[in-house]
Amino acid sequence: MLDLSPLGLMEAPFSLSPDPRYFYVSLQHKATLAKATYAIEQRQGLSVIFGDVGVGKTTVARRLYQIYRDRPAYYTAYIPTPLYPSDFQFLKEICAEFGLNRKRSKLQQLAAFEGFLINAYREDKNVLLIIDEGQGLIGQQFELIRQLLNFETNTQKLIQVVLIGQNELRNKLRLKRALASRVATRSTLDPLHFEDTRSMINFRVMVAGRQTPLYTDEALIRIYNYSKGMPRDICVVGLNTLPLAVMNRVAIVDETIVEQVIQELR
Repeated sequence: MLDLSPLGLMEAPFSLSPDPRYFYVSLQHKATLAKATYAIEQRQGLSVIFGDVGVGKTTVARRLYQIYRDRPAYYTAYIPTPLYPSDFQFLKEICAEFGLNRKRSKLQQLAAFEGFLINAYREDKNVLLIIDEGQGLIGQQFELIRQLLNFETNTQKLIQVVLIGQNELRNKLRLKRALASRVATRSTLDPLHFEDTRSMINFRVMVAGRQTPLYTDEALIRIYNYSKGMPRDICVVGLNTLPLAVMNRVAIVDETIVEQVIQELR
C-alpha cells in the first residue's frame, strides 16, 4: 500500500467508493437533502433525485440511509441496484430488506407488507425505502412502487420512497403518469462549480489528515477544466496524482503533475 505520510495524509482521500465520511455537502447537495428529508419526515410519499453518471447520486443515497438507519423512529431499507426480473421478485427483496419473510404469491407478499406498514404506523414509526439506480426499473416495477404508495391514511403515506437515478429515469417516469403524479419533491444533481470543486478537494484532503491545501490553485483549475465538475472524475484525477507526488517527493501537487495524470488518463 502506498505510504501517503510524506504528503501529510493518514489515508487516501480520493477513493472511488462512496464513503459518507468524505461526502462534501455543496449547496445543491444541501438543497437536495433538505427536500428529501422534508418529504420523508412529513410522510409525503415519493421523492425523486435525478443526475448524470458521476455526479454523486449514490453518495447522496448512502447519506440519506446513514441519516435514518439508526433512528429509533424509522424502519429504513436501502436497495443499491434494483435489477430484478419481475415486480414480484422486487417486492420480495423489499420485504426481505425490512426483515419480512418471503411469501409464495404476490398477493400474500403485499398483504404481509401492508401489515408491516400498519403495525409501524401504530408504533408511530416511519418506513423509508431508498432505491438507487432507479433507471434500471422496468415495467410493472414502477406500478409496484405506486401500489406501495397507495398504503396511506387520510393525511399521510405509510411508506416513504426516495427514488434516485440517472436522467434516463426522468424519461421513464414521463411514461408512468400514475406514479409521476405522486412525486412530492424532485431534485437534479448537476456538476460542481469551480469553488465547490476546490472546496470538495480540500475537504477530502482535510478528512484524510492534512490540514493545509495539497494542490496549487493552478492544479485545481486544471482538475476542474478536465473533470467539468463531475465528482467522480475529480476523484479519479486526485487518486492518480498521489503516487506521482510521493515519487517526486513533493509536498504540494502542482499543475505539472496534474497535467501528466490527465495525459495518462486520456
